[in-house]
Amino acid sequence: MPTTPRPHVIVVGGGTAGLASAWQLARRGAEVTVVDPRAAPHDEGSHGGFTRVTRHAYHEGSSYVPLVREADQMWCGLESEPGALLVRTGMIEIGPPDDLDFIGVLAACRDFDIEHRLLDASQLRAEYPVEIADHWQGCFTPSGGYLRVGACLPAMREAAQAHGAEIRTGTRAVAIEARKVVLEDGQLEGDAVVLAAGAATPRLLPDPGVALTPVRRVLFWVRPTSVPSTLPVWGVMAHGGFFYGFPSGDEGIEGFKVACHASGTIPGYDDAIDPATLDRSLRPGDWAPIEAFLREFLPTVGTDRVAHRVCMYTTTPSWDFLVDRHPTVPGLTVVSGLSGHGFKFAPALGRLVSDLVLDDAAPQPEFAWARHG
Repeated sequence: MPTTPRPHVIVVGGGTAGLASAWQLARRGAEVTVVDPRAAPHDEGSHGGFTRVTRHAYHEGSSYVPLVREADQMWCGLESEPGALLVRTGMIEIGPPDDLDFIGVLAACRDFDIEHRLLDASQLRAEYPVEIADHWQGCFTPSGGYLRVGACLPAMREAAQAHGAEIRTGTRAVAIEARKVVLEDGQLEGDAVVLAAGAATPRLLPDPGVALTPVRRVLFWVRPTSVPSTLPVWGVMAHGGFFYGFPSGDEGIEGFKVACHASGTIPGYDDAIDPATLDRSLRPGDWAPIEAFLREFLPTVGTDRVAHRVCMYTTTPSWDFLVDRHPTVPGLTVVSGLSGHGFKFAPALGRLVSDLVLDDAAPQPEFAWARHG
C-alpha cells in the first residue's frame, strides 16, 4: 500500500516562533528545514534579555488564557527537570482599580477560575517594597513566573531535531515566493513555507497588506540598595505605562531587572525602527522613565544602573498576534506580531501553525489576517 509522502515545510526564522513551529510540525511528521543567519539565542533577535514573563491572568484578552495554559503545559513537558525552563515565582500585578488593564486581570481570574489573591494598598506595602496610593490594589497569581530564554530556545531546537527537523544556520533568506524561499546562496522549494523571522518579517513579507512595525525596547538591570527578596515577577499599571520586572538574581546579568512594556506618555516609544540599523547604545531618554518609576514606586531598590540590553518588538496595530495563511501567496503561513508578549505562548503558537499548515485549519479569529489587514 503506498504511503503518503511527508510534506516538506521550510521555516524562515530560527528564533522563538520559528523553532516552536519547526518543533510542532516535525512532531507531527512533516519534513522541516529551518533557515536563519544565526543560531538562537543571540543579541540581534527579539528574544534578548535572558528572561521572559509568563502569566495566566491575561488582561490583553480572554482568548489568550486557554492558549497560555496550553503553552505552560508544553513548556513543563519539555523540561528535563522542574524549573529548568519555567520558574514559578508567582506574579503580583498592581494598579488603580479603575485601570482597564487591572480590570482585565481580575476579569481573567474570575472568568477562568485562576487562583489569585486580591490585596489592598496596606497589604501591598506590608508584603512588598512598594509606594502606592491608598486606593490602589494588587492581584497575586501563583501561576505566574518567568521563562529562561537561554534554555527554552535550545530545548525547542533539540525537540525539533529529535523529530527530524534540519536547522540550517549561516544562510539568510532574501525573498519568499509561492512555496519557495530565495536564499543568499541558492533557493529552497517545498510544499509550504512558514515565515517566522521576527523583526525581519516585514522586509520578507510578499504583498504585505498588513501593518507589522518593529519597535525598540530597552531592558535595565540595577544593583538594588536593598534586595527586594519578597518580590516575585511583578507588573505595575502606572500613569507612565506598564512597568514590569523580575526577582533580583543572576539570570544572565546579576541585578534587579526592570523595563517598560508599553507607554502612551514616553515620546516616540512606538516609532518604527529599521532592524538592520537598530541603535543598541543607551539614549538619554531611555533611562529617564525607568529611573522616575523606581524613585516613585520602588524607592528602596535604588537607581544604581549596572547594565542594559536593547531588543525589538514586532507589533500589529492591535498588539494581537498574526498567525494565519497569507491571503494571496499559496503555501505561505505567517506567524508574527508577537508584540513583546509572545514568548510565553511559543509552543502553543507552533501548534497553531502546524494546524494551519497540515490540517488546513481555520485561524484563531483574533490572530487572523482579516483582523489585521
